[in-house]
Amino acid sequence: MFNLEQSIVGWRRQMLAAGVKNPSVLDELESHLREDVERLARSGSNMEQAFETAVGRIGQGGPLKREFAKVGAAKGTRRQGLKSALLRFIGMALPPPDAFTACARETLELGGKEALGLHHHFIGTEHVLLGLLELKTGVVCGVLHRLGVDRKIVRTEIEKVVGPGPAEQMTEMPPYTPRVKKALAIAGSEARALNHTHVGAEHIFLGLLLEGGGVAARVLKNLGVNIQTAREEIQRELGGI
Repeated sequence: MFNLEQSIVGWRRQMLAAGVKNPSVLDELESHLREDVERLARSGSNMEQAFETAVGRIGQGGPLKREFAKVGAAKGTRRQGLKSALLRFIGMALPPPDAFTACARETLELGGKEALGLHHHFIGTEHVLLGLLELKTGVVCGVLHRLGVDRKIVRTEIEKVVGPGPAEQMTEMPPYTPRVKKALAIAGSEARALNHTHVGAEHIFLGLLLEGGGVAARVLKNLGVNIQTAREEIQRELGGI
């Protein structure tokens, strides 16, 4: 009988033998591996098939070792480079612009405005979450209401973590952080797992939660929002259950 935990232990040993020995890299890879296994299992694969597919997406230890060695050589950009390398190997590409629904595009536009309003030179997960909170209609509105998420409380909690930057006039839209890119890539995977043809604001919401380490995920989890309940409420709002 297939045992996921034993298989992951064996996979880590193979990575170590191939030269991927940095604990933080291995932990990051394992986190993505588990997320991918979970998504594949939800879309109909049995656990063993899901594991084998996810391992194949990550790639072999030798190429990974060489990629991370190149990333580590560039001082000051190692973490961002590591994230990019992980996304390339795991196959989590950002959805193309035309894959987003009007509501999702509005979310991202509102997130950009939130970043500008706070005088930040980046669009982080916290700004995207604030953009979601500003939506007046759509699936996420109903989900947030049923989850008991108070918009004012979320904004207050976010501003405790990331206050406004120095006042200055900013005209150009700032870039997305690596965490936002990861969340959007996960949103695309969530849409595919649910057999949806487009990426909606609800998938972005799930992506922010599943990303796990950003300000948005931390604030939501501190307020009692978890991924399982959020997914169930989204399916209920869509009429799936």
